Amino acid sequence: MSLTNFSLPKLHECLQEEVDAMLSLAELLKAEQASLIDGNVEKLGELTQEKSRRITLLAELEKKRNAYLIQLGYSSDAKGMQDYLSHPSTEILAAEYWGNLLQISEQAKESNRANGILINRQLTKNQSALNILQQNNPAGSMYGPNGQSTNSNLSGRGFVIG
Repeated sequence: MSLTNFSLPKLHECLQEEVDAMLSLAELLKAEQASLIDGNVEKLGELTQEKSRRITLLAELEKKRNAYLIQLGYSSDAKGMQDYLSHPSTEILAAEYWGNLLQISEQAKESNRANGILINRQLTKNQSALNILQQNNPAGSMYGPNGQSTNSNLSGRGFVIG
């Protein structure tokens, strides 16, 4: 039973850390959205690296939370968390943390979905621009890998510069 007494405060602490980390990720996703709208590619690169770090942190915190749930005798999934929260001795604060985590996660998921739409729109726009640029050249490219024109309409004679 001493393990249970140890795990309760750790579980609550872990939930609070998860809420903080998820809030941080949600804010980062909003910054990413602003950069996508502004077309700030440099900032997007920085945000992508930071997003990766925060997602890694969230995965580690989830593993930690699941380990605490197991120590308390619950399954290491959302059902285990719900079972823990339904126990009469559970502190209200843990339920608040969990509710906040779920709510912020849903907001982050929606922001991520919106960012995906923005990225797909930009990709479509870029592909359309490429198609327009290549429209007059059925071969698809005006220059070969060596930097020389691939246009077959030119006469066989070239200029010698020397």
